[in-house]
Order: sequence, then C-alpha cells, then structure tokens
Amino acid sequence: MMTLDEGIGLFTLAKKVRVDPAVAPGITLKDTPTVERVDPKELESCYIFDAVTFNSINKATQAIMSADYHLVAKDPIVLNYFTKFLNDIGKVGEDITFREMLYSIFQYQMIYGNAFVEIVWNAAMTKVVDLVILDPKRIDYAKLSNGQIALDIYGKPIGYVQKVPSGVDTKGLGDPVPNKDIQLGGDQIFIKPQRICHFKLFTYGDRFYGIGLIEPAYLSIKNKMNIEKAHAEKASIPNPVIDYIGDEFHEPTPDMVDNSLTKMRDFKANRYFAFPFWHKLSTLDLQETTAYTESLKYLRENQAAALGIPLAFALGSGEATNRSTLASQQEFMEFTLNDIVEKTVGTIRKYIFSKISATEQFSEVPTLYFENIAAKSIGAKSERLVSYVKAGILAPTEVHEYAIKTEGLDKADNAVENEPDKSGEEYANDKEVNIYG
Repeated sequence: MMTLDEGIGLFTLAKKVRVDPAVAPGITLKDTPTVERVDPKELESCYIFDAVTFNSINKATQAIMSADYHLVAKDPIVLNYFTKFLNDIGKVGEDITFREMLYSIFQYQMIYGNAFVEIVWNAAMTKVVDLVILDPKRIDYAKLSNGQIALDIYGKPIGYVQKVPSGVDTKGLGDPVPNKDIQLGGDQIFIKPQRICHFKLFTYGDRFYGIGLIEPAYLSIKNKMNIEKAHAEKASIPNPVIDYIGDEFHEPTPDMVDNSLTKMRDFKANRYFAFPFWHKLSTLDLQETTAYTESLKYLRENQAAALGIPLAFALGSGEATNRSTLASQQEFMEFTLNDIVEKTVGTIRKYIFSKISATEQFSEVPTLYFENIAAKSIGAKSERLVSYVKAGILAPTEVHEYAIKTEGLDKADNAVENEPDKSGEEYANDKEVNIYG
C-alpha cells in the first residue's frame, strides 16, 4: 500500500492509502511499453557520425532558436523575478545560459526523443534555486523488479534513476528509495519526480517515452552509412590489373602465368618491371552500378522524411528540386518546428515555471512566448515592409520596432544579465526585460 507524503507529494509504503479527496485514482491502468527501442547511444552515434543527420538536427535547432522569444506575465514583479532567475541559472554543474539550455532541450528531443532538466531545490525543498540540463542516455524511470515502471495510484511514475559515472560511489547520493520493490543497479541513484522535468518529442502508447527524429530512420541511416563506407573502401583500392599472355607465336603456359602473377604481386613495392612483348597489361574498369546510386537515394529520402527536413536543405548541395515543391516542404518543416516549440514551452510552463510560482506564492505562472518560426529570408520581409511604407499602407513608425529587433539593437541595450544585481523592487520598476543568453 502507498501513501502520499504531504508537502512534497512523494508516494511511500504505508499501511493505508491517503489520497487527495478531490482527485480520485483512475479506474484504468497504464502499462510499460514493450516495443524494443534503439539504444540512445546508437542514436547519438548517428548524430555524430552521419553528416546528413548532423546537419538536419542542427539546422532544425538553429531555425527554432533564430525566432525571437520572451517571457510574458501581467505582474511586473513576477516577470522580473523569472527573468532574473533564468539569467542566473548555471550555479550548479555546468556554467550555462538559459539560451544554451533551451538549445540543448530542443536538440536532445530531436536526437533521443527525450530531454531532462533537473529542478534544483534548496535543502528544505521549499524554493527552486537552479536548473541543470541532464544527459538523456543516463536517465530512465525507476522500475520494479519485474521490469515495469514504478507507478503511484494515479498512474504517475514514482521517480527516476540516473546512472552515475564509472567509479563514483553512490553512497549518500540521490533521494531515498520510496519502494522496496524498486531495483537500483550499483551505479544508479534514485531521483524524486519533483526534481525532474521530462520533455518528450513524439509519444506513443501510454506516453511514457518520447520518440525523436532519428529513431524512425535508424535502419536507413545505418544501412546508408554501411553502403557509403563500403563504397569509400572500394574507391581506395586500385582497379585490378590483368595480363593478357601470349600471341599467335607464343602459346601461354602455366609457368608464364605463374611468373606474371609473381611480378604483379610486387607492384606495390616496386616501380620498374619488364615483360616480354607477348604480355599485354591492362586494368579492369569497374563501372559503378545504378543499384548503388538508387539505393543511396532511397535511403537518403527515407532519412529526410523522418527528420522532417527537405533533402535539399539536409544535404546543402543544391539538390535539383522544383521550387514550388521545395516551398511546400519548407512550410511543412516550419509546421513541425512550431509544433515542437509549442510542446516544449508548454512543458516548461507546467513543470518548471508553475513550481517556481507556487513556492514564491505568485498569483500567476508566466509563459515563454516564441515568435512564429519561418525560414524565409529577413531581407525579403524587409523589402515587403519598405514597399508597404512607400505605398502608404504602413507608417514608418509601425515598422520601427521590427527594424530595431532585426538589427539586434534591442538586445545590447536591454540585456538584463549584463546589468548589476538589483533588488526585487528595482527589478519591478524596470520597463523592459530580456532573457537572451
């Protein structure tokens, strides 16, 4: 039997169940997914060693981060508190800016399907003091001895486990394990769910795990890499040399053939050879088959389909693509990226910002607002705005703010992280705030 420990919401073993009377446990049950997944290390390997995957993930992340974003809150005290908090992250672990953390959250979701941020609390678990980005390869749900994810009576995971680096003693690390049936390895520590914000890109089944952009095309990527490797190794080997022995006056004999083979085996070590005139040396021209190019083309297209990036963008080689088709593909890519942003900022608001607002007793939870992502050139948009001004459709003052932001003039003047420390009252009096890292 399990009970809800009041104050921190941690389920532990007890003789009777105490639950929130306003929230009854569901009557349905969740199950641990049994689909065999690709090891996160393999997904990471595809990102690191495959150029198309590497370029696609980076371009998608860069496109997202190229959009302007800012905090939105009605209460200026709330707005300035969160702005200062985000500008000050990095006290624990790696020195990192909020912008760098956001970049990693988007990037990790695309690579692994999951991203994890540790919410660092004070010792009394009454105040959030920092955020730390975690390596998704080393985080998983806490599981029972039968391999099932450990769930509470509401069907929520009881916690997470983290694999610590080799040689690290786990004694005294992590949180107490609340359930004796939870199995930890010698190199694992238990972490309360209140300390983890779990981002999932695309989900399936009971939504425990996310699927990234690489895994659906994993087999195509590995097959493509193997074909490319074999082709490169083949290209590095000289074409075979053939000796046509004999003519109408010299009948080839076994001894002549053996003697010719002996000399040709020395081609790598020697530069000078002599053969009788009835020996004719030539190389065997091995023509590249269409099967190689067709297979590579199919695998690349399958890979681009999973990554959601037009092949012309992923290869960066000016693939022959109809302009109209490419424009449509670009629009669908932007739909995907905007969807990723919407889900990510929603997770940040619900599982990070809401905790901070609760502990600080704020009356509202701020929102991280991203401008719509569009890969179209800024220059083209600027030309349209100039034409609107010339035609009298817009006044110069109406495009003034866009011009300032496009040139980055607002960031240098208003970046909060470059200002000296201020009191909460001084921050509340600020007119503009910025969370660019």
